[in-house]
Order: sequence, then structure tokens, then C-alpha cells
Amino acid sequence: MILSDREIRETLRQKKILIDPLPTEEQYTTSALDLILGDEIFELKTPEELAREEPRGVERPIVVDPLHIDLKDFLRRYAKPLPQEPDGSFILQPGKFVLGITREYLELPRRSKIAARVEGRSTLARLGLVVHLTAPTIHAGFPGRIVLEMYNFGNYPLRLTPGKLAICQLIFERLGRIPGGPVRTTHAGQRSVR
Repeated sequence: MILSDREIRETLRQKKILIDPLPTEEQYTTSALDLILGDEIFELKTPEELAREEPRGVERPIVVDPLHIDLKDFLRRYAKPLPQEPDGSFILQPGKFVLGITREYLELPRRSKIAARVEGRSTLARLGLVVHLTAPTIHAGFPGRIVLEMYNFGNYPLRLTPGKLAICQLIFERLGRIPGGPVRTTHAGQRSVR
């Protein structure tokens, strides 16, 4: 069952969902809660940038093996901050993939029997912005800020303003029972993209 705005407010009051900072009234819709863009956006270095970092005469292709990757280590080495504009916003160019993060820190205590899905917002989607490519599930028991896999499919650069832009929405779902197994994610407790 998907929680309504009233149920989301009630579960927050009962501390069955923990969100910091607490949402404002403008963040609620009838069956979801908007989250605000945080202050970090990273892009992956291009092969050309990596080649420039190598000593002269060194050439190598990069092949990423998802079965053996330490993602945090990979991002520390291969991701760089997207440059900020003088007003603090970020410009996401067409055809560009970046990792962003929500302002809000979320915790879904297991005893609450609540999970969530992160979804895009139609206004941004109509401009060509996708905020998660394939990973919408926020498991019961998860604590952390939500990292967003964002891509601009549109024809125009998009200005993304941290602290102001409602970047995605959470849809909360009630589970039938308290989960028995562990939360299998390396991202629990994340407060940063990297």
C-alpha cells in the first residue's frame, strides 16, 4: 500500500520515517514527498582526462567490471565535482551523466515496515531530466542521503540549484511484515556522493 500525504506526516510524527531536515508543506503531494537537491554533483572523468593524468607514454583502456569493483574507491578516483556557477547552481549539459545527492538524510527503521521508491518529477522529465536510471528502491532499514543517477536527455542545458530545486519524489510503501534479512547495500549511511 502506498502512503498518502496524511500517512507520511503521521509516520514522521511517530518517527517511523526519519527525515532531516524535516519536509516543508510545499514538499508534500497527495501520495509522495518531494526531496530537494543537495550540494554535491559529480561527473565521471572522461577517458581523455584520465589519459592526461598518466605519465607520458602510458596508454590503457579502462574497462569497469561490476563484479569486482569497489564503487566508493572508483568514485574517489574517477569522479570529479561538476563546476558550480557563481550563483551556486550547476549546469547539466545535454547528453551528460552525473551523480547528485538529496539534501535530506532519510532513515526507514525496519520496525516501521516502510520502504520507499525514488522517482522523477514530471516537470523535470518533460525537460529531459532523468534522476534515477535503474535504482528506485530505498529498502526498509536504509539510512542515508539518496544518491541520484541523473542524465539530461533534453536538447538544452539545465540549471540545477541546490537547496531549492525539488529534484525527485519519494513514494512510501508499507510492508506486510518486518523484514527478516539484512539490508544488502554498501550505501547505508551515505552522506556524500563519494
